[in-house]
Amino acid sequence: MKTTDKEKISAWAKNQPHGQTIFVSHTHHREQEHFNAFARELSRLAPCITVQPSDKKASLPGIFVTDNILLSALPLEKELPPFLEALSCLAGSWPVLAQETQTMLDHLDHQSRLTLFIAMQCPHCPDMVRTLVPLAARSKKIFLHIIDGSLFPETAREHHVMSAPCLILDQDFRWTGHADPEEIVAMMLRPDPSQLGSKTLKHILEQGDAQWISRHMIEAGTLFDGFIALLLDSTWSVRLGAMVVVEILANEAPDLAAQLAPVLIHAFADKDIPVQGDMLYALGEVGTSETKIWIQKILPGLVHPDLVEAARDALAAIDEKLSDHPA
Repeated sequence: MKTTDKEKISAWAKNQPHGQTIFVSHTHHREQEHFNAFARELSRLAPCITVQPSDKKASLPGIFVTDNILLSALPLEKELPPFLEALSCLAGSWPVLAQETQTMLDHLDHQSRLTLFIAMQCPHCPDMVRTLVPLAARSKKIFLHIIDGSLFPETAREHHVMSAPCLILDQDFRWTGHADPEEIVAMMLRPDPSQLGSKTLKHILEQGDAQWISRHMIEAGTLFDGFIALLLDSTWSVRLGAMVVVEILANEAPDLAAQLAPVLIHAFADKDIPVQGDMLYALGEVGTSETKIWIQKILPGLVHPDLVEAARDALAAIDEKLSDHPA
């Protein structure tokens, strides 16, 4: 522990009431002793805090701030302030949540698990910790496990975590980067991925998990509004990720994929040439005979050579598909 961290803890402790207790999990993990050592130093620097061994089972070493908040990260440097803020709230003075968020939390009637992967040098991770801790503090239905992915890389790999912060709800839904607390709670109440916004779906694509989006759209039998927005995004890399989903849908659920065609056709005229080129590629993947007629109709009016080539490629792709699966 750095001298600056020790000074922060000592200064914080001067204004804290005594009688607060936190618990350290017991595991046989190689990192366990580091958590034991941190707990001993914390209780020395902050006599207001009593540290006891936990009787709760845990897969990783960590600190139980409350019964339902487990910190499998050594709260040092950037992560120390949100940790101390959480300890300050043990007496019940948690930050006030937005009324809508609190109302949704009050209606949560089943257990939900939030797993937040952080990295100690990440500038955005402390804010995510500050976002999530009050949610778990105000609802015992939520179990929040904060994990330092750099300290426990095998756990990060197991969950296919490639960047931080990364929040996973019940081992399925995930957010990378900032996550809105209302959207998180809404997903707990009604785990309907079709309600995810384009920003969240974009993060999922950036995690390389196009298959997740495809699977959930196939299971729901519908196209997500947030996904359609990604197909029309002005950023090439975003559209590229969305095209992977289109290809999966075209192969695994062609009837669902075909529903993209009228949406893309309707939006085509208002888009820039690079976006139009990718839209034509997508139409070639999902289009039917009706789409072929539309492309043939607009082809004579296309001036840019890239669009002409994309339109011809799309027609060839549709013809190949129709020959493989004649009506």
